[in-house]
Amino acid sequence: MRTLQALDAQRAQAFWALEPSLLDKIYVPGSKPWTSDRALIVAYSKQQLRVQGLRIRIDSTTVERRTTTSVTLRTVDHLIAGSLVDRHGTSTPLPPATPTTRLITLTTNPSTPAWRIAAITNV
Repeated sequence: MRTLQALDAQRAQAFWALEPSLLDKIYVPGSKPWTSDRALIVAYSKQQLRVQGLRIRIDSTTVERRTTTSVTLRTVDHLIAGSLVDRHGTSTPLPPATPTTRLITLTTNPSTPAWRIAAITNV
């Protein structure tokens, strides 16, 4: 759970900084979640919007599968805070989300020893 929380904090930083390259430390480059978040950051950047205070609460997590280089977690999580801030500083709160069950696959390898997200599937 600590690894997921750390990755969520890094994701929040990427969305505040509008810096898609920060996603390379969170996701496996080229993966579906990496591609989706990059596209969202680029869209926000074009609109001059930043995401401030993005917080995801992880209600539960269990290990579904584990190998030496990957782990798939069944999580229940949801957005609990965050707001869009425009170039003038106007803040619009993001609506809280309902809990969602997801399978999150994390991978690691000798060249990248940190865990990164390879896939996210809603269940």
